[in-house]
Amino acid sequence: MYLSFKLFKFLFCTLLLINSTLCYDPSQRRLHNSVIIEDRLLIFSGYGYADTLTYSFDLFYLDLSKSFGNDNLTWTLIPKGSVPIYTYDSTAVLSLDNSTIFLIGGFMRNKNTLDYDYSNLVYSYNYPASTWSTPVLSGDVVPPRQGMRGVIDNSGIIYMFGGTNITNLTTFEGTIHNDMNTFNTVSNTWSTLNIPGNLPSICYEYTVNILPNGIIVYIGGVESAKFTLVNMNQIKLFDTHKLEWSRMNTIGDEIDPRIYFSSVLTPDGNIIIFGGCTKNRSSVSPKLAILDTNKNPFEWSIPSNSEANSPPSVWGHTANLYYDYMIITFGFEIDTKSYSPSSQVHLYNIKSNEWVTTFSAPDNKSTTPSTDDPIITSSHEGRPLKALEIVLWIGLGATFLVSCILITKIIVRRIRQRPSIILEISGSDQKL
Repeated sequence: MYLSFKLFKFLFCTLLLINSTLCYDPSQRRLHNSVIIEDRLLIFSGYGYADTLTYSFDLFYLDLSKSFGNDNLTWTLIPKGSVPIYTYDSTAVLSLDNSTIFLIGGFMRNKNTLDYDYSNLVYSYNYPASTWSTPVLSGDVVPPRQGMRGVIDNSGIIYMFGGTNITNLTTFEGTIHNDMNTFNTVSNTWSTLNIPGNLPSICYEYTVNILPNGIIVYIGGVESAKFTLVNMNQIKLFDTHKLEWSRMNTIGDEIDPRIYFSSVLTPDGNIIIFGGCTKNRSSVSPKLAILDTNKNPFEWSIPSNSEANSPPSVWGHTANLYYDYMIITFGFEIDTKSYSPSSQVHLYNIKSNEWVTTFSAPDNKSTTPSTDDPIITSSHEGRPLKALEIVLWIGLGATFLVSCILITKIIVRRIRQRPSIILEISGSDQKL
């Protein structure tokens, strides 16, 4: 009987572990990171408030190969994927082959002491192996940065503009930059570009997208130490081929200045922005707008039905594009002054230009995915847990079946040998 109890205990604990992994309930958060690898939307880092300030280091994902309702989600924890440091307001960029996530900058804290820790400015996550590491860096020395965003070009160079270097971590005061730094993901080398003339103003908390022609588009953010918001009609452009800055005055609808908002680039050349707030954390209008980069100059427009069934005003969220859907995750809701629930995402269909409540997994993936988040086409790369999950479930099923048979045999044998076992199981104090 002792052996059967040990076997049952092992089975119960194993099933509990699997259930906690595959039915994960993540904490609410803002200023986190999200990327899409193959058919998984991965979420990590960020911070939130419950009773006290809490930081997040878990790595979990939403399976985009299955259809779901936007308020009926199943998150899955990657047990070995815990980020080695607490960080928020950082940037995360995928390598060209989507095998590696580069997590750069932000407000970094040691997980053990909670002290600010900038001993490593870059962490890399090997997705197939599910391991984090700290690359050995070379080249120019780049101070710690927060509030900047990075994009990668076709040669594997990550471009990061501006940001803040907070030196007083009590008053959160520091230096705002307007330099352009690059990180070579092949050689792990930093370079600070020497660009003469025509430099943009200092800036942070903007959004960034890189067009197929190598032009990087910077929208919004803060452009002065006095917290002046950038005019949304004044777009910063950086040519990655010529290494030159330029500016463009856009046309079209009026868009409120904002920070802590999101943007995605669609395959047909539209940049969709969503959410954000003012410097006083109040809402902005419109919540959603589209910048057409096919026109010269670029043109802003507000889809006529983009307010119908729209999400709450939110900031500090993330947005990712997967085929026809822009997926909004987490963040802080302005009107309710509360965090977006972890049980819900917001879905915007870029083809019909409307908010929807149901995500339909594509039957065939012929549609071109987002240029921001390229998708792995291999059937096995980027899915480090899939084969393990299948084998584990088969093993658990077999173990459970064998356990049931063994326990049944033992109970039957004990009943035959000692009839009083029936009274003992029933809870009777009577002994024969």
